[in-house]
Amino acid sequence: MTSDKTVETAEPDWGHPTKSQVRMDTTRGEKVSGIVWLTIGALGGLFIAVLYLGTRVTIGGTSWPVPWTIVLAGWFNSVITRTALLWTPNRVLAGIPLMVWLLGFVVLSAWPFLPGASSVLVPSTLWSMLVLVVGLAGGMWPMRPRFPEVDRD
Repeated sequence: MTSDKTVETAEPDWGHPTKSQVRMDTTRGEKVSGIVWLTIGALGGLFIAVLYLGTRVTIGGTSWPVPWTIVLAGWFNSVITRTALLWTPNRVLAGIPLMVWLLGFVVLSAWPFLPGASSVLVPSTLWSMLVLVVGLAGGMWPMRPRFPEVDRD
């Protein structure tokens, strides 16, 4: 009986089918390392999105662009942010991987203008802008304000 009460007070929505919750039984170090690994994952997703942005498929002798990384950027950032929200209820801290992703995109876009660099890493195209917009939208969507459900009985 006491173990049920302990679980109920430590994790009030445990087992609820529609509510996610922050784990309460983790240390601060575990939470920090979780956010750090999610940030590294976000940078990995950014590099994949930028690297394969110019993917083309040849069908019947015609080359067609397949910008699948635009969808990947939005979906992957959404997953990263949702996972970060499981580590901390603080939306600013949960947004760190997305902020680092944005900073990485800006650095990769400005790369040709930096001293000693000459390669263009992010092309100046509509696809690149869509990676930025869709990636940010996907990452911010889980952090939107949510209002409590009202029982209409």
